[in-house]
Order: sequence, then structure tokens, then C-alpha cells
Amino acid sequence: MNGTKTGSSNLLSSFSGLADAEAAVRNLSGALLARDVVTIRRIVVRAVAERGFSSMWTTVVAPVLEWADDGRNSDAAAVSVRVFAECVAGILSTMTLDAPIGGGGRVLLVQVPADTPDAVPADPYGLEFRALGAALATASVDTRIALPLCRSALLAAVTNAEPDVIVLWLPAAGCDVPSLLRAIRRRRTGLTVLAGGPGCRTQSLPRTITVLGALDAAVGAVAAVT
Repeated sequence: MNGTKTGSSNLLSSFSGLADAEAAVRNLSGALLARDVVTIRRIVVRAVAERGFSSMWTTVVAPVLEWADDGRNSDAAAVSVRVFAECVAGILSTMTLDAPIGGGGRVLLVQVPADTPDAVPADPYGLEFRALGAALATASVDTRIALPLCRSALLAAVTNAEPDVIVLWLPAAGCDVPSLLRAIRRRRTGLTVLAGGPGCRTQSLPRTITVLGALDAAVGAVAAVT
């Protein structure tokens, strides 16, 4: 009981940082503190309907995630953040699955496994990756999503999906991108390759790969080559 009170106190201590935020952000922060998954879902879904997916993510969810990460300094606070992250991940997955299949070229969005298997991911819940998948799907891009555990599984996904465009979501821990790219092209010729994720900020990439920017720009870049 004491741990829960302390955890709430730690998060609340940074709540003042959202005092000037818009109502949707404050309400979502309150739902996080209450671990109210129904309200979290309602706020997110309403924001998508009112402002579109990319705007919802950048103006509502991202500020709350940043605030929560700053205030996560106790076990109880960490649990609240985990509940929130799992809830958001579920919402994103549902939006991705429920979106109508888009037209144009087929896109494979794949989370590339790190070369070091036990590396701690920068985004343990894969929310940025899932957000891009949901944004593409809701923008009527024909998107397939893969989360392979190893390189051979990634290459199998390329063979099975037969994509026209592949988006490599690179891990912060690093991976051998040139070698991976050669292996991918042996299985699927004529592919347009783009990359996003924390790994784009930590390693140099071949010039043949287009690096994606922020979510809205990333969706536009992918849609432009399909």
C-alpha cells in the first residue's frame, strides 16, 4: 500500500508539468494515474476521430509517454506506465487489424532483431513501431507487419509477404544492415528500402536506404513509393 502511494506521488510530482497542456493530454494523464484502461482507450479513439492518427500520436499520446517516463521513479509508478503502455499497444494493434486493406504497392514493416540477442530495447513495448504500423494501415497503405526473433525469420517474412516496399525498424543496439540488405535483395529484387527506429540515430546506413523522419512525414514517405 505504501509503495502505491509513493508511486502515485512520484508521478503526481511531475503532473504540474502538464498544467498548461490541452484537455486531452491532461485527461489521458489522469487515466494513466488511475490505471483506467477504458478511459485511456476512449480518449485515444476519440482523438483519432477528431484529428487523425498522426496528430493524435504526436499531440496527445507522445506528451503523456514523455511525462510518464520522466516520473517513473518507483516500482508502483513503473507499473502504472506499464499498464498504460500495454493498453496503448493493444489499441494500436486493433486499429491496424481493423483498417481496410489499402491499395497500391505492398509494404512490409519489419522490426529488425538486434545482433546482440540480450540487448535491452530502447522502446520495450514497441510503441513507436506499432504507431507507424497503425498510421500506415489507417492511411490506406497495404501494410504487412512482422516482428521476427532472428534474421532467418525476417528473411522468411520477406519471402512470404512478397513486398514492393520494406521498412526496416532498426534497433538501438545495432545490426549489420549492409549484410541484411544483401540477404533481403537475394530473396526479393526491385525492393524500395526505407528505415526508421532508434538504430537510424546510432549507425550509418547505406545510401540506398531512405531514412524516415517523424511519424507524419514517415507515412507520407512510405505512401509516396507505393
